[in-house]
Amino acid sequence: MRVRPPARRHPLVFLMGAVAIFAAVGCERAAPEPRPDGLPESLFWGVRATQGTTYVMDLALLRTWEEELGIKCFTTQVASSVAAFPHLQSGRLHVWQSGIRDAYLANHGSAEYEDADFDIRIFFKTADVHLAFVVLPDSGIERMEDLAGRTITYTSKRAVTMTEAGTALLDFYGIGDQVRDIPNLSMREKHAALIEGRVDASLEGLPNVDVIWRDEPGARPLDLSNEATAYVQQRYPWFWGETASPDWRMYKENYRGVGPGFDYPRHAATTQVATFVDVSADEKLVYTLLETMYARFDSLLEIHPYFRDYAVDRIASETVSVPYHAGTVRYLKDVGVWTDAMEANQQRLLGELGATR
Repeated sequence: MRVRPPARRHPLVFLMGAVAIFAAVGCERAAPEPRPDGLPESLFWGVRATQGTTYVMDLALLRTWEEELGIKCFTTQVASSVAAFPHLQSGRLHVWQSGIRDAYLANHGSAEYEDADFDIRIFFKTADVHLAFVVLPDSGIERMEDLAGRTITYTSKRAVTMTEAGTALLDFYGIGDQVRDIPNLSMREKHAALIEGRVDASLEGLPNVDVIWRDEPGARPLDLSNEATAYVQQRYPWFWGETASPDWRMYKENYRGVGPGFDYPRHAATTQVATFVDVSADEKLVYTLLETMYARFDSLLEIHPYFRDYAVDRIASETVSVPYHAGTVRYLKDVGVWTDAMEANQQRLLGELGATR
């Protein structure tokens, strides 16, 4: 897998830091000769990082499409972008896999958007995060309420929505004005601060706890009640409560014998997986990418259990807040999971957005 940078740079700013990526692709060069099957010669997939669980999954998908379709697939590291949201609201971007909550589109600004010089215009993807405050075993902190009077840290300032959810949790437990927060540490710095005792708790996407366990196996997330996560969802509907099962942890086999120091299942605030494609993307391409992914789905699950979130019965929903792409609609109909309720919701969204399917 090789990386090819865009021919010219364009403004992209972070929306969700660790949980969102954006790639917009266009073309100003002479177009290559079309393939007989009508598919493009290459595609670019934006990645938010060159390590971690979503990157492993991205590479597995790209490798699958290269092997099965002969499409040259490239990754390019890009920032998340508030610029995507006006286009989601206007109908420019349609859902490839699953939807996001309505308020996820709100209150994120309206930065200008530009196309990059890529071969085709393709995906915007978000990854799921189970979110909680993490403490050390000797901290004396057993409950969220015990954070009162303590020093906490959030993740990077770029992860705006995680900070919002963390603040909402503190407010629910009535201690929002009783903590001292250090909001803008990098991931490495905040983990060091926690382990060295310079902060008492760190707000984490729980997969990051695996990194902390390497140096501090006793680190553990604080319990969150159903009522707490319901409060977060009321404030920020792109988060909601979910129970994390034992297999959600990335690289879990690497930590056998080290141990997380707590039992599963574990209730946390979470976001869902969603992948977006520009409305101008070719219907056949989107359909073929999905069809190929599901033909190899068992092998993808062996690569990483998070692929379960891409199961066809999980991406089909009658409550999405962004319309499905036409290629996805056709695929879901062909495999028999498209329902009358989904069609009604799709037409409502298309009507509201003034888009055409």
